[in-house]
Amino acid sequence: MQTPLTATLAVLALFVLALLAGGIVLRGVVADSFGSADAVRNARMLVADLLEDQLDEETGIRGYAAARRPVLLQPYDDARARMNGSFDRVAAVFSQAHMTVSQSLLDDARATNARWLREIAQPVIAGHNTTAVELRGKRLVDHFRADLETMQGRLARREAGADERAQRAIVGISVFAALAVAVVVLAALAFTTQQFRLWMRLESEQREAEEERRRAVALQAAYEVEKRIADTLQEAFVQNVLPRLEQLHLSAAFLPASEETLVGGDWYDAFELSDRRVLLAIGDVTGHGLAAAVTMNRARQLFLSCALLDPEPGPLLARVNAHLVRIGSPLMTAVASLVNAENHEFSYAIAGHPPPVLAEPGRKPRLLQTGSLPLGVMDAAAFDTRTVQTVPGAMLVLYTDGAIEHSRDVLEGEILLLDAVEEAAAHPNDAAAVICDRILRDRPVADDVAILTIRFGEGNNSSLSRRAL
Repeated sequence: MQTPLTATLAVLALFVLALLAGGIVLRGVVADSFGSADAVRNARMLVADLLEDQLDEETGIRGYAAARRPVLLQPYDDARARMNGSFDRVAAVFSQAHMTVSQSLLDDARATNARWLREIAQPVIAGHNTTAVELRGKRLVDHFRADLETMQGRLARREAGADERAQRAIVGISVFAALAVAVVVLAALAFTTQQFRLWMRLESEQREAEEERRRAVALQAAYEVEKRIADTLQEAFVQNVLPRLEQLHLSAAFLPASEETLVGGDWYDAFELSDRRVLLAIGDVTGHGLAAAVTMNRARQLFLSCALLDPEPGPLLARVNAHLVRIGSPLMTAVASLVNAENHEFSYAIAGHPPPVLAEPGRKPRLLQTGSLPLGVMDAAAFDTRTVQTVPGAMLVLYTDGAIEHSRDVLEGEILLLDAVEEAAAHPNDAAAVICDRILRDRPVADDVAILTIRFGEGNNSSLSRRAL
């Protein structure tokens, strides 16, 4: 009587082992794909910094050659102070990512820049005749920019390859999840049938109760399998590292929903545009599951690529929106904010998302103005850019709706959020974690919660804190 049951359990054990091995392989593929995408994205930003430095060099020299005023050399001097460091950072990224072909282009660009300095910049500063010098300088500048353009093209192709690998890995995870559910269901059916034969002489009420109990066991097993897959995928998506900035203190916290079996669409990111400016973005994709996770990852990369064209928040949201409408993406709410540490100013635009919170020294935290429609609704949607001039020590807080919708009363949730921000203002290095803990202490987490803060410092020291809860 026990031989069929023993055989069934043995087959189930083999299937479970195979599924676990497949899950480990798929997890590694996902982590590698997204790690490669992050490295390429960083490299593209650094190459863009090199181009900006070269433009500053050329601007300073051209201005000085035209007017012979030393003050016009300031862009040139600033760019020279940054240029070697920019070359070294790009070289380090290329070396770490084994981009040997791009490394040779980088070496050529460095040599071309050195030649431009020696043959063009220094003679102009020394007062030599600039007509012939500037003609040679244009050829060198064109050569330098051609190297950078070629590097950007190769990086773009590598980034596209990483995206394709990530898509294939996600499809593999979908198949993996479906197979896991199928195995559990088949095993449960076989087990139930075997038990039915063993207990066929019992009364019908006892037999039905036993069958119901076993179905519950099967469903719980399926839940646990899907939950493990979801947790693994979500963890891979949110492990982004915040930039380190002078006089700007960033912190972030992410808390996944405790009762969901599928991946949510909450995300955040911060892009360093220069040593004084940073672009913040936070959003929430409608729905749950692998589709939301794919859209979430696509949105993060889309924000970065659009920001390289123009980081102004309103136009940035408009470009992202047009792309999402064009591809038929699920709806998404988002906030984009461009922060400038030099003058304690930030601008922001909102697409159907809860408004940011601003906390300033000596004042109660307050909600800023709300914004336009969500992304992906209408192709011609416009998003207003609002600019706020603040003071040293001020803190800007971006968050997703899980931070205020943990109860049915959104107004109560906003009041609790403002109180939490006021408490967190005294902990600038871990503000996001303090806010998250204050809001959700002793409360069930019904939806994902993402919080991103940035605080204008009062000195020259820099600080960074990130905590995934």
